[in-house]
Amino acid sequence: MIPQTSSPKPAVLESQTRIRFDHCDPFGHLNNSAFLNYFQNEREDQVEAAYGLDIHAFFRKTGRAWVVGQNQIVYLSPALVRELVTIQTSIRQVSETSMLVEHLMFDAEKKKLKSVLWTKFVYIDVRKNERAQHEPELMELFKEVVVKEETPALFEDRVKQLREQMKAAAQSAV
Repeated sequence: MIPQTSSPKPAVLESQTRIRFDHCDPFGHLNNSAFLNYFQNEREDQVEAAYGLDIHAFFRKTGRAWVVGQNQIVYLSPALVRELVTIQTSIRQVSETSMLVEHLMFDAEKKKLKSVLWTKFVYIDVRKNERAQHEPELMELFKEVVVKEETPALFEDRVKQLREQMKAAAQSAV
């Protein structure tokens, strides 16, 4: 069901994308709601490239998919029209029926953190219209790629941690 890809599989996935004009406000800033689309689209592409998991084909075959149960987002710096941004995503927590995915948007050089998003995805069986348990093969994959470092329980604490890491990296670069 899940294609075999090379091991070890990366826990943090990364890609770049350009901010498009039609997703921006009159000031040339990426609209707040558009951040969610950029994060989700990049995550989808990253998962297929890194793990060989096409979530749409998987849904057609199994009738199961992940739906967004909750989003927590903070906007730290604007993403500007035509800007190339780097998006990193990773699974921070996983259970039999859900997972917490962290999305980070940086400038192209990863010197400036622009936004942090936590999305809790709930696994559902669409045919039964109810929560489903992840198949053993999915749990194997998730256990391999979940970030091993401890993730703060609170979103605000994680944002503070990331900001401190960015500040320390900037100071060491001087």
